Amino acid sequence: MIKMSEMNELQTLRHTASHVMAQAVKRLFPEVKLAIGPAIDTGFYYDFDSEHKFTPDDLEDIEKEMKKIAKENLKIERFELPREEALELMKDEPYKCELIRDLPEDAVISFYKQGEFTDLCAGPHVNYTSKIKAYKLLSATGAYWRGNEKNKMLQRIYGTAFLTKPELEEHLNQLEEAKKRDHNKLGRELELFTTSDLIGQGLPILLPKGARVIQLLQRFVEDEEQKRGWQLTKTPLMAKSDLYKLSGHWGHYKEGMFILGDEEKDDEVFALRPMTCPFQYQAYLNRGRS
Repeated sequence: MIKMSEMNELQTLRHTASHVMAQAVKRLFPEVKLAIGPAIDTGFYYDFDSEHKFTPDDLEDIEKEMKKIAKENLKIERFELPREEALELMKDEPYKCELIRDLPEDAVISFYKQGEFTDLCAGPHVNYTSKIKAYKLLSATGAYWRGNEKNKMLQRIYGTAFLTKPELEEHLNQLEEAKKRDHNKLGRELELFTTSDLIGQGLPILLPKGARVIQLLQRFVEDEEQKRGWQLTKTPLMAKSDLYKLSGHWGHYKEGMFILGDEEKDDEVFALRPMTCPFQYQAYLNRGRS
């Protein structure tokens, strides 16, 4: 079990690794704009705004540059600035300026500097870049700025870092073992399911073997429910808007429901059910209850 002190040390190391990665990215792609780069439970990430789409080859180059930065043994120094000076320092980094403007008036605005690289950050960090030794960049994906789909899509590079190289190797081995057991890989190899771009990813077509597995599981669950006294009902997949108006779904969730018809033109409007509760209540009303 990892001690709390070791966990804090690890999080600090990973946070610093994200800064070292950002510095490497800025060296290789100077036009990149910086967003945020926190430590997370499995490692770290940093979000970038760039016209260049990061590839696996880019990640290798970034790792090599990170190694150079670690060898440079740059001292990591913290300093604070008043709001206006902070905005002036970050004037070429629009995402950093947005973060500064959103800080409370009495907030301490701190920065960390390592060599030519300075980042807006609350910290903490290790003292020198040379302490970043056991790390690996894992993937590059898309991520909306501040997690809002209305904002610009940025590029997020994920990585991980550990206090020692053996710990890193163990973690990477676990990731490789997990890939071998990935349901998406095994399901296709065992011919349980397939997918089609014409239908959409995440919408599997169950092949005969997969359909049989679902059939057996469903029978098991239904038999077990019956043994335990549960009673089965089957309700329609859609209903008139009258039902949803009575249940309250129409007033609260209409915009998110799949509606068939036009309230202004049609006598009856139907919608796919968002949940089964209103239908089950109608089943309950089938006869008088004590």
